Amino acid sequence: MTVPNDTSLSGFDIDEFVTCARYGELDDLKALISSYLTSQGQDQSSTNPATLRALYTSALPNGNTALHMAAANGEIEVLQYLLPQLTVGDVNIGNSDGSTALHWAALNGKLDCVELLLSCGADATIKNEQGRSPVTVAEQQGHLEVVNALLKSYEPDEEEADESTPQEGSASTEPVDS
Repeated sequence: MTVPNDTSLSGFDIDEFVTCARYGELDDLKALISSYLTSQGQDQSSTNPATLRALYTSALPNGNTALHMAAANGEIEVLQYLLPQLTVGDVNIGNSDGSTALHWAALNGKLDCVELLLSCGADATIKNEQGRSPVTVAEQQGHLEVVNALLKSYEPDEEEADESTPQEGSASTEPVDS
């Protein structure tokens, strides 16, 4: 699932917001949100959650969101701030090449971020446009602890389960003569 840049957030500096998330500048990130909401005659405590979700999922032209960049760089405090306002669908938003925040955290070996994203519903089975899942990208980078964490969360989809489950009458279910 990819999300386009939300142009309805006029006056919101998406570039700065994503940069703050990328570098773990949580106070600056909060200040940007507060400033934007104030300019709209709102404050965070009384703002519709959908407005906050729109801010938190706003994307750069390449589809990267604050969530992608915080996960990529291991900025766990930023993730802890953003995630409570997001839905499972938001957590699984892909960028322009289909990579999710979980792909980025896995790629860079950010185990704590991987575990947090998984606990918030991140899907370890999503493949990007190159056909790579978070497990694949972590494995390619040699991040074995991340691979293990991802595999623990993995539940095969029906097609994969059907392929690995012996069918009645197949050779694997017939008795073996001794």
